[in-house]
Amino acid sequence: MSIQVQEPIKQAEQEFAYRLDFYWQAIAVYAVALLVYALLKGSISAGALTLALYDPIVLLLGAVVLLSALTSVINWYMRRSVVVGETFIRFRNRFRTRTFYSNEIISIATGRKKLTRLGGAYRMVRIRLVHRRRILRVRPSLYEREHELMQALLVLKRRLMEAKK
Repeated sequence: MSIQVQEPIKQAEQEFAYRLDFYWQAIAVYAVALLVYALLKGSISAGALTLALYDPIVLLLGAVVLLSALTSVINWYMRRSVVVGETFIRFRNRFRTRTFYSNEIISIATGRKKLTRLGGAYRMVRIRLVHRRRILRVRPSLYEREHELMQALLVLKRRLMEAKK
């Protein structure tokens, strides 16, 4: 009696959402730096704590915190994602969806693997299209599950090369 292992059923398409954790981390770091600097520049006199709110560095850090928060909210609202299917790649946001099928894709070029772990698995994926002069650029490290995204793009590239033979 032998046990057969079945391969998991693959989805026809995989969706990869835009990564937002970087923005929240930046907000936290800049807010802590703002509080620490404001406390260090402030003074305690007669049992009251005074903060230096009109110091140029405090204003600059405050502007950076607000800008990071605004950028984070905008990116959350846009709900960007990349969907990779067997014969297409789709770029989706809240307002618009652009789908490029395999007959529109000339080539998919992947960047070299980075030596460090800081920026993600790969630098960039370049997709050359038939009816578009500019190259589409996808940075896998900006999306959740970047390694799976890279594998899905490599599978699409392999299918594209097989179809052209």
